[in-house]
Amino acid sequence: EVRPAFNVMYLGMTQGTNPALADLKVRQAIAYALNREQFVQSQLPDGAKVADIFYPDTVDGWTDDVTKYPYDPEKAKQLLAEAGQSNLTVNFWWPTEVSRPYMPDPKSVFTAFKADLEAVGITVNEISKPWNGGYLDGVEAHDADLFLLGWTGDYNTPDNFIGTFFTRTDNRFNTGTQPWGATLSEALKQADAIPDPDQRNAAYVKINQDLMGTYLPAVPISHSPPAIVVAGDVEGLVASPLTDERFSTVYKTS
Repeated sequence: EVRPAFNVMYLGMTQGTNPALADLKVRQAIAYALNREQFVQSQLPDGAKVADIFYPDTVDGWTDDVTKYPYDPEKAKQLLAEAGQSNLTVNFWWPTEVSRPYMPDPKSVFTAFKADLEAVGITVNEISKPWNGGYLDGVEAHDADLFLLGWTGDYNTPDNFIGTFFTRTDNRFNTGTQPWGATLSEALKQADAIPDPDQRNAAYVKINQDLMGTYLPAVPISHSPPAIVVAGDVEGLVASPLTDERFSTVYKTS
């Protein structure tokens, strides 16, 4: 059984560590440099999708009316030149000793995107650390310029995704060092508190548009459907996007 995709993988861009990443043009150049479509088609399971925003389309407030970043290495080079960063160097972190539903093979993700970044003239310093042996701690301490991470939702609200990522200004993206960090945080708090569902959805649509067009603290990469494997004589299993299947419905036919 294949679970519906209820996750997101992203390339984080730490603010305040590498001064070049404070420039939106540089962050947009990185987004244009990544061949996300090829990556999803070649390395992720059937049913995986390129992510337009930071959560899947089953969650309230989803919209595709946002700034998009199709693969365009020439556009990436142009933006880097306009920003005076044609010789940009970044420390790109990826985790070892881990496999996540949204990121089955971290090394293959890193390898693909390292090549994409180098193709537009960015020098990539590779840094790999064990998931629980320095990677997560280093990302949270803002040691990485670029990093690979993601999220599997706990429940179906925008706040569980983008609220978890960006409401705190001392988050792993270090958005508090940017003048827009507090604005984004306050918008998320206000949206989560709106009782009317239509007004709340509209508020999240606006936040998603700002996240992709004005702020871009990370590049959403993909939504990937994880699978659950059972024997051929098992019936009644209903796959859950939250990975919390109810086995009371399951039975064997033999």
